[in-house]
Amino acid sequence: MSGLETLIPLIGAGLSGAGTIAGGIAANNEAQFQAAQEEARGKEEFAAAQRDAMEKRREGQLVMSRQQALAASSGAGTTTPTIVKLMTDTGAQADYSARTAMYGGESRRAGLFDQARATRRSGRASLLGGFLGGFGQMGTGLYNSGVFKKS
Repeated sequence: MSGLETLIPLIGAGLSGAGTIAGGIAANNEAQFQAAQEEARGKEEFAAAQRDAMEKRREGQLVMSRQQALAASSGAGTTTPTIVKLMTDTGAQADYSARTAMYGGESRRAGLFDQARATRRSGRASLLGGFLGGFGQMGTGLYNSGVFKKS
């Protein structure tokens, strides 16, 4: 058996194994990138919810200000029980809307962060699988090449 007959299968096994390892590394890198994107989207969702909540509170303040101005201009006064109840209800509704917006943003952020963690785990599994598969291919190639056979 010439050296070339032994060398070609070894080179093929090495290249195949290296390709499998490189594929695992690439899959892991892609997963890490995806996870970072998911976390960024989660942060954006939460920031948008914060802005929405602030807007809901501001709208409530404007409505209450208008209620107070109308009550004062009508001569009824701003401390009558009906006016106080209307303004209290308006404030409570604005607060509820703001809290609902925040809850939605927190929930979306948590979901995207959970997805990012799962994506990272998947990337690490791909990396491990790439290394195991690559070294397995190299070992099989070495064995099949006859390097370990006794002459």
